[in-house]
Amino acid sequence: SGLALVPRLKYEHIHLNSFSKMRVDLAAQVLSETVSNALLKEGGEEAKETATFVNIFDKFFDCLNVRNLTDGKTKRKMFQDPYRSGTDFRLKWLEETFLPYLEEWEAEIDAITGLTSKQKEQMLLSKETLGGLKMTTKSFIELVKYLFTVPGVRFFLSRRLCQDPLEKFFGCQRQIGRTHDNTTVNDFERNTQALCVVDSFCRASIKSNCRGNEELNSTDHEMYSLPKRKK
Repeated sequence: SGLALVPRLKYEHIHLNSFSKMRVDLAAQVLSETVSNALLKEGGEEAKETATFVNIFDKFFDCLNVRNLTDGKTKRKMFQDPYRSGTDFRLKWLEETFLPYLEEWEAEIDAITGLTSKQKEQMLLSKETLGGLKMTTKSFIELVKYLFTVPGVRFFLSRRLCQDPLEKFFGCQRQIGRTHDNTTVNDFERNTQALCVVDSFCRASIKSNCRGNEELNSTDHEMYSLPKRKK
């Protein structure tokens, strides 16, 4: 029919290398509601748990990446609606669904007998990743609750907590330094001053692991010739 269940998935999503494993955009496109639905449709009961995993992390990403007031409606995804109170249903979902899911997964692997510790580690997220997810989730829940105790706060866009701007800034620093891998404080200050002057003309690395880098591609900008002065 010419239609694809997962149109965004390409060769690079499946055949990963050491660099592409760090790319957030690839992870977000694989761990998406579209992929979860495709797994259920094509894989049936055998793919049910994998589809559940993908769906849970899709919702988790949405919880922490609310970027504007309209995405929830236009994309028909209520997990992308702006936060408007400290009792938002997503906070309850994070506490009662997401965190217990991680705990149960970890407990089930630990309960398996006849496997070495190394084999068990391959069936689970790394301890560092699990610890980071738990810490991030608990901190995020408390932060949102606190924000809505501050007078004047009407809504909250969780993507404002994203560290991509910081990563892009240091990406520009690396571009200026090029092969110089022993930067001094004076070098950093000079580079920062140069970035302040250049400002929007400095582009972050297209190959960085931040979301939205395709927006930085200079080919997206239309270039027109300046009108010639009449003689």
